[in-house]
Amino acid sequence: MMVKTVSGRRFYTGLLCAVAALSLSACSGGSDGGPSTSLSAQAAPQVTDKGILYGEKRESFSTVERLYNAHPNDELVAARYAKALRESGDIKKAKSILDKITKNGAPTLAFTESAALYLETGNFAGAENAARKGIKADNENYRAWHILGIALDAQQKHPEAQTAFEKALSMWKGDTVPVMNNLALNLAAQGKTDKALEMLYAAKKKDPSRVEIERNIRIIRTLNEPATYTPTQR
Repeated sequence: MMVKTVSGRRFYTGLLCAVAALSLSACSGGSDGGPSTSLSAQAAPQVTDKGILYGEKRESFSTVERLYNAHPNDELVAARYAKALRESGDIKKAKSILDKITKNGAPTLAFTESAALYLETGNFAGAENAARKGIKADNENYRAWHILGIALDAQQKHPEAQTAFEKALSMWKGDTVPVMNNLALNLAAQGKTDKALEMLYAAKKKDPSRVEIERNIRIIRTLNEPATYTPTQR
């Protein structure tokens, strides 16, 4: 866990933020997730669900693998397969597929997935670059905006990261708690603790079961106490 010092306070951000964002991404369905897709021998099915187009939803690995085997030259299908590979832990194969399809432009999902891979390997500059390309391909790609915020935050580019998080939050479809959590940590890193706590309390209200939200509230409240503060003895 990375510890940063801001204005005399110590805040747990950076890698904590990145891990939270990836592990808390909204999913659809159970462990297999996502809707099954009927396969066609002629052409890959058209996808209009932004949760899939932007990589928010988890799709069945076996379904996407069959789809990729039937349509290996479809760049969107390849990007979806790379995402399924990353989620299953096969980072090397996922990267190999993404490297091929992002050389000369690709669907926004391909760049978003490349950014997610860079985050997992700690290459935050690479994640920033890939996320920006995903946004250039589709300015409404809220997941790319979210990953851009994480990558910028990890590089201590906090004001820019705040803008990216706010952009993601304004467009997000589905579970907004992970974005709210990361925006709150970003605000705390800038010393905006009142706003950070306000955001975390709003996130807690949306989903009281998220233990990491309560944990971050306690951390920020404790670390925001004046240096001269002395707890009342009981």
